[in-house]
Amino acid sequence: MFATQVREATRQAHDAAENAPFIEQLMQGSLQVRHYVDLLLALEPVYRAMEEEFRIHAMESSIALFDHRKLDRHSRIVHDLEGFGQRPGSRPLPPVVDDYVKAISEASASPQRLLAHHYTRYLGDLAGGQAIAARLRQHYGLDAKVLTFYNFADLGDLVHYRRRYRDLLNLVPWSAQERKEFVGESQKVFALNCALFTTLGDRQGPPGVTSFLAHERAHLRR
Repeated sequence: MFATQVREATRQAHDAAENAPFIEQLMQGSLQVRHYVDLLLALEPVYRAMEEEFRIHAMESSIALFDHRKLDRHSRIVHDLEGFGQRPGSRPLPPVVDDYVKAISEASASPQRLLAHHYTRYLGDLAGGQAIAARLRQHYGLDAKVLTFYNFADLGDLVHYRRRYRDLLNLVPWSAQERKEFVGESQKVFALNCALFTTLGDRQGPPGVTSFLAHERAHLRR
């Protein structure tokens, strides 16, 4: 099955991104809320670019199979940032964000390459993203109102949705070359995410979690 081939071909790149020190530390509760806000700020232009391209190419057959508007995350990212008293562009972004946005633009020339961004980001949000949200609630005391990015309640059973997505991926009538392009772009997306996490990790400030969390919780109670 093609979906299984994709998973195997991207396993190493996926593991590198998933096990990036920034993500591990965020999940362990050893960072500060501002580091999570930095992640949202970095992802905002990425999702804006992706979702603009999906709307433009929504009528292309392979895109139309998957481009479910209930997956859109950009407006939720903006909403969550506002909950933290931030807005898109309120902090300087690392150059890797521009590289990521550029990759999306270049991928739009090919439905299978563009869909690789769709597959890699949204299926990640539907799986690992749910674990991240749980840890953000557990370790940082964040309220659901600033974690709407990870809320896919409109989709129903997320396990079923992911399974159906992969079933559809197996049915797309791509040529061997087109499937190769999908896999290659998926690997590239994981590498871009890994580079983004590495950059965000490098930008970590000094300790001060307790005082910062107290400030953020007070802000969220307003």
